[in-house]
Amino acid sequence: MPEKELIRWLRQQIGPHPGIEVGPGDDAAVIAPQAESRVLVTVDCFVEGTHFPNDAAPERTGHKVIAASVSDIAAMGCYPLACFATLAVGRAASDAWLKALGRAMLTAAAEYDAPLAGGDVTTGDGPTCISVTVVGETRGLNPVRRSGARPGQRLFVTGRLGGSLLGRHLDAAPRVSQGLFLNREVGVAAMIDLSDGLSTDLHHIADESGVGAVVRAADIPVSEAAGEMGRRDGRTGLQHALDDGEDFELLFAVDADKAGGLRERWPFDLLLTEIGEVTESGVLIEEADGSRRPLRPGGYEHEWNAR
Repeated sequence: MPEKELIRWLRQQIGPHPGIEVGPGDDAAVIAPQAESRVLVTVDCFVEGTHFPNDAAPERTGHKVIAASVSDIAAMGCYPLACFATLAVGRAASDAWLKALGRAMLTAAAEYDAPLAGGDVTTGDGPTCISVTVVGETRGLNPVRRSGARPGQRLFVTGRLGGSLLGRHLDAAPRVSQGLFLNREVGVAAMIDLSDGLSTDLHHIADESGVGAVVRAADIPVSEAAGEMGRRDGRTGLQHALDDGEDFELLFAVDADKAGGLRERWPFDLLLTEIGEVTESGVLIEEADGSRRPLRPGGYEHEWNAR
């Protein structure tokens, strides 16, 4: 399928949206945030063999690349507005694969009310790479940043953690509604989505806020998949919950006076767990016997060879 035909086909699948004045087909899209909005922009790159398996169904790959990218807007407690995607497709990709990928991306973008508004397509001899840019808007809210945590605040996490590599990472579910609730109704101080792993992402909040933290091992919600991973490789389910990443759950800090009744106010059918608190310095994990040790950032980190 020539690039022109693929783009024409994609344009036929995209319907009108009030936030998109000009969509694919021109030199640039024109988006229209609501009044009183500031604009958020986030970019993610997904590489075949690293972020999605070579044999992954294109429907799941297409869903993941949009959902994982929208998760960054959810982590700031704001509204997704539009998505843009660049595809560098391996030459062996078939028309059927491309259309299945495109349909999944369009469906996911529409699900999060952030329609696919443009992008670019190219081919290459390497693995397929997909770059997704998501534009969000504040609609009068203040974005929740990583830098607002203060000593004495409580730490919470949504969902259950670990074991995403068994397949859940391809079915990512960005917590957009939950992030909006936490920002608009609760007023959380700092928040991040768990893409690199709880142990690493907690360090991101601590570093950006200039604070420390302690989490209780007994309270970390370990998924069944994390336990299964542990049975396969000899690590504990807790280790997988701390380090695996790509859970796309929310980790946030909230003032102690707001934390007490938060679970009673929580309107979602999604587990919410208090796992620790913000401290002056040091990132620690507290074992069941009360002893504490440093919690190293053990999540995934990309590496390359310097030349």
